[in-house]
Amino acid sequence: MRMRRIPGNLICFTELVLSNRHMQLKFDGYTSEWLPITNGIGQGDPLSMILYIIYSSGLVDVVKPHRGWESIMELTLAFFDDRPVIAITKDF
Repeated sequence: MRMRRIPGNLICFTELVLSNRHMQLKFDGYTSEWLPITNGIGQGDPLSMILYIIYSSGLVDVVKPHRGWESIMELTLAFFDDRPVIAITKDF
């Protein structure tokens, strides 16, 4: 997020939202103790799409013309959790 120049207060907010989280497993009448969640984003969390776009935005930087590669047409598309990169050239 810092590499993308996201404001510090939004970085702190994100850290706060993603810290000190716990869960329990419940199935077949069993309930586990509270377990810490140390990574990931909650399923269905509205922030997940935004954070994924920020996280994977570096892939767009990869798709830039390189010296000697002028004959390559590169294209990147993004749709929430999917980002294909396509390269087309006569010699490839």
